[in-house]
Amino acid sequence: MIPRDTLWKGAIEDFFENFLHFFYPKLYKEIDFSKGFMFLDKEFEQIRMDVDAEKRYADKLVKVL
Repeated sequence: MIPRDTLWKGAIEDFFENFLHFFYPKLYKEIDFSKGFMFLDKEFEQIRMDVDAEKRYADKLVKVL
């Protein structure tokens, strides 16, 4: 069985624009998606190692260009 967290992260990656449009409509309007975006998984892992595990809230790090 695939963990729900893995499915959720995959859905965010596959439908990132729709995700922002639905959950963060004000932020969505501020982004020019024609410039692209990239997921920074390796960079996020480096940041997470420095953070106390009980205080983690973010799951994905995305750079919008």
